[in-house]
Amino acid sequence: MSNTPGNSTANPLTNTTATPVTPNYVFDAGSSTYQLQAFTTPACNNDFPDDADSYARLAALWSQNVDGFTRQAIAGNPWNSLYSSAQTAYYNPLATPIPKGNGAVDVAWIAFPNRLIQYLGQNQLPPNPYNLPQNQLYVLADSGELSKYPIPSVRCPQPDWSGELQPFGPYGPRGWLDEYCEFAVVRDAANKIVRIDFTCENPEYYQTLWRISPERVCAVYEQALNTGAPQSQWVSVTVADLQLLDPVSGKPVIDPETGRPAYNPLNRFNSGTLAVRGATPAECSGGAMHLTATPNTLQTELGLGAGATVQRSQGNTDPQALICCGQYGQNYRNSDPHIGQTINLAVGAGTNISLADPPGLYIQMPSFAQYQLPADPKLPAGASVADCWHIIRGFEHITDTITGQRFPGSFILHAAFQIPQSWIDAGVSFGISDITIAGAPIEYGSQVQATLEIALFGRPIVPPPQPAPALACVVSPAVVSEAQPLQILFQNVWDAYYGTTVNTPSGVSMVLASNSSIIPPTIYAGEKNVALALTYAAPLGSVPLPETQWPTVYFTNADGSIDSSVSVRVSGYSETVTYAVPGNTYPSPSQLLNLSVSVAGNSPAGVRGIVIVPAGQVFSSSLTPAPAFLVVASSSTQA
Repeated sequence: MSNTPGNSTANPLTNTTATPVTPNYVFDAGSSTYQLQAFTTPACNNDFPDDADSYARLAALWSQNVDGFTRQAIAGNPWNSLYSSAQTAYYNPLATPIPKGNGAVDVAWIAFPNRLIQYLGQNQLPPNPYNLPQNQLYVLADSGELSKYPIPSVRCPQPDWSGELQPFGPYGPRGWLDEYCEFAVVRDAANKIVRIDFTCENPEYYQTLWRISPERVCAVYEQALNTGAPQSQWVSVTVADLQLLDPVSGKPVIDPETGRPAYNPLNRFNSGTLAVRGATPAECSGGAMHLTATPNTLQTELGLGAGATVQRSQGNTDPQALICCGQYGQNYRNSDPHIGQTINLAVGAGTNISLADPPGLYIQMPSFAQYQLPADPKLPAGASVADCWHIIRGFEHITDTITGQRFPGSFILHAAFQIPQSWIDAGVSFGISDITIAGAPIEYGSQVQATLEIALFGRPIVPPPQPAPALACVVSPAVVSEAQPLQILFQNVWDAYYGTTVNTPSGVSMVLASNSSIIPPTIYAGEKNVALALTYAAPLGSVPLPETQWPTVYFTNADGSIDSSVSVRVSGYSETVTYAVPGNTYPSPSQLLNLSVSVAGNSPAGVRGIVIVPAGQVFSSSLTPAPAFLVVASSSTQA
């Protein structure tokens, strides 16, 4: 159960540190509090163990991104008249001292997708028309072939099977695995399972690491997918395998921020639940490196956490009723309703809350109580099923700086379930498919997934006394008075993501833009006429706009004022682009603005917000900027 890679000359990260990096807290003895200086990389993992300068750059960029996600979460959805940041009890650890000894709490849930059980399984309330046994759900969880199983479009206050149905979502090569745990299975020529890779790593981290070093992302892929595997099943990963291609020309799409190819999160080594190994290098494919289901993002998880802090006039003690009332996640998942209710009750009891550093969602150690090994005289003495569980990225235990004690759970990012090499060397005659769970041989990756939990770690603190008024339920569709910025990307990167169609096992095609990330682009001081694409949700009742009615866009300073050093010209408008905005379960129509942005040479470095002002109106303090939609960098830092 080590996190240390095996002895493999093909694994470039065999020197990965065996201990976590230390979070950057400063202790104030006078107040006996800790102040976090920067968010730590997921699981305190170091992907540059031999390059301190590169790790420092990665850590700074990661902290900047997570701070942006956090500020977006705290801002909430001010465009909705029934959601106000004034009622959000979520705090930013970079701005809030934490008392010494103030511990973290774990919120855990089963990794198997509960929506498969609710909508397709037996003995559910309300009953569904499919009534499938658990073994058939395992088949579907491994394949995603759900085109024959549409589900109700109306799912609040409960599924309405008498009304309109829609295809089972989320869509994507692993979209239905929506509990923040995805897997890929390696099978041999006899279709027997050889290995199962599990990941809970968020896509935003890999986008961030890619911006620092595409070569290191390749190394991380190889290390994770090859660790513990026989050499005949190793894969070799190149930058070309992972880069984003223009859907028309087939050439790499160059990211204007770095001058290098952009990242494709659904590349051939991170797509689907079946991994092909032991073939020629060009034929190898599949693997689970980071999450790909559209709602499985860290930015969305932070938003869910903040949204769930709002106290409601009803549903606070019922997870399904509360998520329907607050509309901060997807109902009937194991994760969202449980997370939301736990946070809501904690805030209702008088605390504020935030994800503990390092923020993320993490695989927990499996429960092996129902596993059984075959009888085999070649098994080494003391062997157990737990020996088949290999922690590849992350750690079983991390010490919490605030308490000096271990966190109440594991920080596992990537694990593999496979027969250990020591057993193979000893001559055991069985494989993974001969191990049983509750008496049934392991035929599917989802059988093992059902014995796992995913967890996050929250840190509640007791704030100064303040009332938490209960608000009415969010209106659906939302009553909005302002245009809501959703996502911003460089124009050429957006064009490639949106222009690339992804076929899925569900039978519903999606565009690759749904698997992009909400990370602000960086423009360097002095750059002129940089082309950006901004998607947004217009107020209800909006109609196609002539050019004379296009809105005006401003980037804003930390205090919400217009940043006059950044000029924006709206150069185009599209009435409808349809995709699942990263973090959303289903695609929906949005509007698109094409922007031409210029930054003055003396513009100070830093993160900017954004605000969309309708035609005929002027900017005023009543308009609410969306945080962290652009980064201005010093021209001296440009590569």
